[in-house]
Amino acid sequence: MDSELEDLCSYVNEKIGNIKKILSIRNLGQDPALKTTLSKIGDEIIAVNELLNKFELEIQYQEQTNSSLKSSQARAGS
Repeated sequence: MDSELEDLCSYVNEKIGNIKKILSIRNLGQDPALKTTLSKIGDEIIAVNELLNKFELEIQYQEQTNSSLKSSQARAGS
């Protein structure tokens, strides 16, 4: 699990780094060729958003599992 979390963190950090790089060159001018850059920014934002949604679902699952385990533990202790 730790390895998966580290991999996910690396992936998120990579995406954030890509967004920062793209944003840093975004203001080079109004050249129509920069539309590609803006498209890449949009793609990166969508990817990060999807990843955050996956994180949220995983956290909810882990919270439910934790709650179930605590309930089971409490019943076993009674």
